[in-house]
Parts: sequence; C-alpha cells; structure tokens
Amino acid sequence: MVVNITARHCTIPEALRRRTEERMNRLLRFDERLVSVDVSFEADHGVHRAEARLVLPRGGVMVAHGSGASYRAALDRAADRLTRQLKRRNERKRTHHAARVSEEGIEVPGSA
Repeated sequence: MVVNITARHCTIPEALRRRTEERMNRLLRFDERLVSVDVSFEADHGVHRAEARLVLPRGGVMVAHGSGASYRAALDRAADRLTRQLKRRNERKRTHHAARVSEEGIEVPGSA
C-alpha cells in the first residue's frame, strides 16, 4: 500500500512520518488489497488536524478526520476511525445473508 503524507502550514518530524506509515500499514490486516492512503496534517490556531483518505480496491474511498493537541493524537484518532470503518465494512460483508431455516421451519441460531 502506498502512503502519501502531506503537511499544510506546518512541518512534520521524521518520527511522525514513520509512525504514520506504521499506523496506516496496520490497516492491511483488514483488507490486504488496499490501494493507497493519503494523510494530510494541518495546523490551525493551535489545533492539530489529520485527515486520512483511504482508497479501497474497487475504487471506493473512506475518509477519517482527527484533531487534538498534537499531531500524534490527531493521527491516532483518524487511524482509529478508519479502523472502525474497515471493521464495520467487513462485518457487513459477512452478515448480509439471511438466517438459515432448518427443515422444521425453525431458525438456526448463530447462522446469520
């Protein structure tokens, strides 16, 4: 997966760039086919913001925003939101089927 990092109106230390790549590469455990992620950092009146745009395999895009007192906190919030979105996406893939019905017409538990 390609990780692009952009800084608007600020400078990003090398340690934060490495952490950004590590956090974004962890998202591959949810879907190995993720194409790329663009992370942009911005400073505005003492508030640090991070925005992550994740490109999905079939052309979809997920966007997550995070803000905090530091760039690291903003990055962690945005990464956590992307993680939640990917988990929800995978959950929907697994559970969109109707429940199985046994021969007697009784719904089988745990088959959803």
